[in-house]
Amino acid sequence: MPENQKNPLMLNKEDIAIIVVDDLQFSCEVVKSGLKKAGFKDIRTANSANKAMLLLNQRRADVILADFWMPEMNGLELTDLIRRWDESNNRYTGIILLTAEDTTSSIVVAFDRGVDDFVSKSANHFELAARVYGTGRVAHHQNQLRKRLHDLTREYQNYNYLGLTDAETGLANRNQLERAVDAMISHCKTRGGGLALALIRVNITNPAPDKPVPDRLRKGTLRTISNSLQLVLRPLDQISRYDVNTFAIALVYANEGSFDSSMFDRAVRSILNHTQSRSDQGEKISLSLGVWSTDQFEPLPTLEEALTTAEQNLKQIGLAEAS
Repeated sequence: MPENQKNPLMLNKEDIAIIVVDDLQFSCEVVKSGLKKAGFKDIRTANSANKAMLLLNQRRADVILADFWMPEMNGLELTDLIRRWDESNNRYTGIILLTAEDTTSSIVVAFDRGVDDFVSKSANHFELAARVYGTGRVAHHQNQLRKRLHDLTREYQNYNYLGLTDAETGLANRNQLERAVDAMISHCKTRGGGLALALIRVNITNPAPDKPVPDRLRKGTLRTISNSLQLVLRPLDQISRYDVNTFAIALVYANEGSFDSSMFDRAVRSILNHTQSRSDQGEKISLSLGVWSTDQFEPLPTLEEALTTAEQNLKQIGLAEAS
């Protein structure tokens, strides 16, 4: 490894934050002095478990070095408290218990409770410093891994969001439409009710015969249409951008008698009213509406069947007809 390249597994002692916990102030100072001689700099002391938790909340520590036997709350009880704190804060804190006892049973109990290391009070300061450094290094890398996992999770969530969202409108895309319709079908099959799906296609025409008709809407018009749809539909209705100039609406209704296709007409009317039947570049637009619905789920319908029927039912509708 080149001399100027730092080993990622190495950690400077100055970078390890330590809290020494002992009900005897003299014992705290002895341990602190030995650790300072070994090269550690960031060392705080606490005379009780409660004071240690206060320090930990004020500023995180890599290693807690605590006396096994303390009044009010012993080292094992402090370990339980720190592990719950770690879980709540997505953090890992190294814990070393100091005790005059070095029986096998004590060691087993300590490790079972989540202690990282177990050191006799009779150990010299060289051994203590080595164990603190090892525990601090493990805690440091545990926290690096936790941060990386957190960052990766956020990246995945963002990627997943982008994979289900249409960038130009902010609406759900075809992938999310498929997920939503599958969930709606499952809901209707188990709880009853019906499912309706509508396609609204935007047709572009140009009054000037010498100008070519654009094959797609611009972003401003797309945003206007998506906003107008969200104004008239219910929060649980799924609004999606189906393709370049087509929007899809999927919704669940209570029963056959409660289905009212006029809700889709209101969506069409809202679009035409907000756009004034023109794109943001002045082209004339008209809308075609196609609807599919069912309250029969034996056999289960598929999204492709619904979309195919809605496509076949597409019929142009004008402003006067919509109003």
